[in-house]
Amino acid sequence: MRLAVLDPLNRPGLETGPRSIAAVKVLRLSITDRCNFRCVYCMPADGMTWLAQDHILTYEEIRDVVRAAVELHGIRRFKLTGGEPTVRRGLVDLVGMLRNVRGVEDLSLTTNGQRLIDLAHPLRQAGLDRVTISVDSLDPEKFRRITRTGDLATVLRGIEACDDAGFTSTKINCVTMRGTNDDELTDFARLTIARDVTVRFIEYMPLGDAALMTPRATTANGEQHARNTGFQPVPDALVDRAELGPAAGCGAQERGADSLIPESEVRAIIEAQLGPLDPVDRNTEAGVGPANVYRLRHHSPRGRVGFISAMSQPFCDTCNRLRLTADGTLRSCLFEGGEVDVRSILRSTLNDPDRSSTLARAMTECVRLKPDVHSKYGNAPMSRIGG
Repeated sequence: MRLAVLDPLNRPGLETGPRSIAAVKVLRLSITDRCNFRCVYCMPADGMTWLAQDHILTYEEIRDVVRAAVELHGIRRFKLTGGEPTVRRGLVDLVGMLRNVRGVEDLSLTTNGQRLIDLAHPLRQAGLDRVTISVDSLDPEKFRRITRTGDLATVLRGIEACDDAGFTSTKINCVTMRGTNDDELTDFARLTIARDVTVRFIEYMPLGDAALMTPRATTANGEQHARNTGFQPVPDALVDRAELGPAAGCGAQERGADSLIPESEVRAIIEAQLGPLDPVDRNTEAGVGPANVYRLRHHSPRGRVGFISAMSQPFCDTCNRLRLTADGTLRSCLFEGGEVDVRSILRSTLNDPDRSSTLARAMTECVRLKPDVHSKYGNAPMSRIGG
C-alpha cells in the first residue's frame, strides 16, 4: 500500500536529529481535538471548528496502532493526550483496552485536571500508570483568565484525587509566559517542597503558523521524497487565512517572542529566592520525556523541578517520540515535522493480514521525516497535535 506523506521543509547544515525508528521510545496518542478549556495560548476564546466525528480514530483503531508499535518496533511507552482527553466518552475503556495490549509498559495521561475528581479512581483501576496535569497559575482569578473556563479549586481537588487513587510520579506542567504568570515561578517551585511531584516549567511555544510551510516548498519536497521512496505525497494543504499567525489566530499568541521566558531566567528567579537547584539523574525520573530535572538543595524537598526548553535549548538531536493526531496522522515533530496518514491505512486494511506491518512501516517512514531542527513557529495549533 502507498503511504501518503508530507515532507517538511529541508533545512541543510543544521544538526541532524535521530531519524531511526529505533530512537523512538514514546508514542503520544491524541484521542480528541476538543477541550473544555479555552487557554489563551492554545485557542481563540470562541473555540475552534472541531474535527468531524468520523475523522476521529476509534478506540479500536488506536489500539491497533499501539499493538503494531509494540510488536514490531518495541515501543512500550504511550501518552494519551488531546485536546483534553477526559472529555471523550469511554476514556476509561480505552485505558483498559491499551493496558491489555501485551508489551505496554508505561501508560500515562496529560490532562487539564478539570474532570479528575470523577475519573482518577476509575482510570487507576483500569490500568493507567501516571498523570500529568497542566496548571498555569496558582491564583484562582488568573487561572480563570488564562483558561477562560477552568476552575482552579476543581483542578486542585483533582490532583488530590490522583493521590487518593494511588498515582505516583505525578507531574504538573506550567507554561511560563512573561507578563502572565512570571510572578508565580517561585510559588510553583515551592510545591515540590511538601509534595512528591515534579513541577515542569515549559517554555512558551508559538504554534499554528502554517505560513512557514508554503505549498510550493511542501510540494517540491514531497515530490522529491516520492521519487526517493515510492510513497505518494499528500496534496497541498492550504490553510484558511483565519488560521494564520501563531496558534490559530489566538490573540494572546500575538505577543510572540515577548511571551518567552528562557529556562536560564526561570532558574535564576527560583534560585534567587529558594536557593540552588541541583541536577537529578534523568534516569531516575518517571517516563522518558525531554525535561531536565533538578531538586532544591535546601528545604528537604519531596519533589523535583523540571524544565522543558524547546525554544531556548532545542533537543531535536535527542528527540525520542512520534505523535498520532486524533484524526489519524502520524506526525514526526510538534512544530513542523513530516506527516504520514495512517487513518487511510486503518480503514482500508481491516481484513489484511499485513495490517500491522503496514502500520509499522508508516511509523518508520514518519520518523525519517523529522526536521534537522524545528522552526521558530509551529504550523498547527496545539489542540490538533496533542502536545
